[in-house]
Amino acid sequence: MDQIQATMAALKRQREEAKSIALKNSDVPVQKKKYMRRGEIEAAIEEEERKNAPAPTPTQAEDDEKAETEKESVVDASSTQTKKDVAALSSSSEPQDAKGQLNLSLSEIKKRLRNLGHPVTLFGETPQGRQNRLESLIHATEGGEMNLQETKDDKEAEGEENKEERSDEMLVYRYFKSMLSMWEQALGQRPEGVKRTAQGKIATQTMKQCKDYIRPLFRMCKHHEVPPEILTNLLDIVRFCEAGEFVQANDAYIKMAIGNAAWPIGVTMVGIHERTGREKINSNKQAHVMNNELQRKYLTSVKRLVSYAQSISNVLPSKKVL
Repeated sequence: MDQIQATMAALKRQREEAKSIALKNSDVPVQKKKYMRRGEIEAAIEEEERKNAPAPTPTQAEDDEKAETEKESVVDASSTQTKKDVAALSSSSEPQDAKGQLNLSLSEIKKRLRNLGHPVTLFGETPQGRQNRLESLIHATEGGEMNLQETKDDKEAEGEENKEERSDEMLVYRYFKSMLSMWEQALGQRPEGVKRTAQGKIATQTMKQCKDYIRPLFRMCKHHEVPPEILTNLLDIVRFCEAGEFVQANDAYIKMAIGNAAWPIGVTMVGIHERTGREKINSNKQAHVMNNELQRKYLTSVKRLVSYAQSISNVLPSKKVL
């Protein structure tokens, strides 16, 4: 504190001296400063200390220079050692790359790392580092775990595909789709004269209408959304058609479309309780073709495809519907 006061007094004296000198040299008065900033005071203190400090001796300057040189040499040595370590790591990884590179896509590498139970990407890891890590994991496990996982995945995928192909919905879909394709191909192979006749135009229009009406059924088969009571009868129709039993296939269609429910006769809903006639109408004996317009359309298309399958078959007349 005393030093600051002394410095302020010295500065005050300097200002007064400068003022007196200015007054002597010029008639313009010098503006007097009422306040001083702390930075100016500290700068003045440093300047005063620098003036009062003794000059460094040659020995001290040499020691400082020597210490600076040693510090620079230590930094250079550490940087050289770091470069050597990086080069050693790269050289050690090069033989591994030369031994065998996994030419896999990024998605495949990620999939294999997940299968091995390891993280897909480490913090700050490059794509090449990820690939090298996968190689080391495969070599560590000698490929056994990876092979087992791949075999398991292949079996599961194959089982799902077989299950998809063997499903009842896909059986119905494939049969009626093939019948529709054969019908369309047969109509396309007719002569132009036959196509332009009234009968030929009606046949083409019927086929196109059947193709449009049956699309909802194909969509439900692909998404496994066919109602169970309808799917059971469709399977019976397909099996009878493949066996050449078109009379039984027609009976299965009538059972599905019309049903065999006993329709109520007389008054059935007088009170709050159902009567005997109403009780006989249940979900199993319901006329499904009457439910809605969508079902009526695709069941009509099913009947047309059954009729076409009968027309191209070579079974006995007793097995056909006349």
